[in-house]
Amino acid sequence: MAKDVLITAGSTRNPVDAMRYIGAYSSGRTGAVLAEQLVERASVHVLGSPEACLRLPEGAKRGVYTTTRDLMTRMEEWLAEHPGGVVVHASAVGDYESEPEPSKIPSGQNEMIIRLRRAPKIADHIKKWDPNCTLVTFKAAGPNTSAEQLVAICRRQLERTRSDLVFGNVIGSLQTTVVIVDQFGAESFDAREDALQSLCVRLVS
Repeated sequence: MAKDVLITAGSTRNPVDAMRYIGAYSSGRTGAVLAEQLVERASVHVLGSPEACLRLPEGAKRGVYTTTRDLMTRMEEWLAEHPGGVVVHASAVGDYESEPEPSKIPSGQNEMIIRLRRAPKIADHIKKWDPNCTLVTFKAAGPNTSAEQLVAICRRQLERTRSDLVFGNVIGSLQTTVVIVDQFGAESFDAREDALQSLCVRLVS
């Protein structure tokens, strides 16, 4: 029987007012590549941003999310319906949110002050919803992070979130500095494409 796989892709949009939102630089391409590689070997469902969903292959089920909390709710619901499934959490999730203004904040101001509060950390909840799921989380480390530092950062995320795998990369060298970390060690890659292929093999083997 094909495995049930949930992939999150793209970036959340946490609103500031009726028109503006806080987002991140994420096209959803990684999630789309994973969906394309897995769709023939698994039952794939993607929760994506609007842009990410435009990139998805035929055969992948899809749903569009908006805010951090919306994505969190949809992921919990999917796991309730697919216990023991595989979750590949590749979305760039907003760490902060505001109490959005119901209307549009007037433009033309020289200064705008927005009060932000910490949003839920989705990755910290997934194994609480289903301890038996297989969880892959992603970590983008800051520019100039060394390969050794990247492994250490991913190891801390692995322990905090109880992930089975952490896919790590460095902002500014996303295509060339990549690691996959699990409880047994770390594997480094010089090409992101190779790392994504290796991840897919691990998930369906």
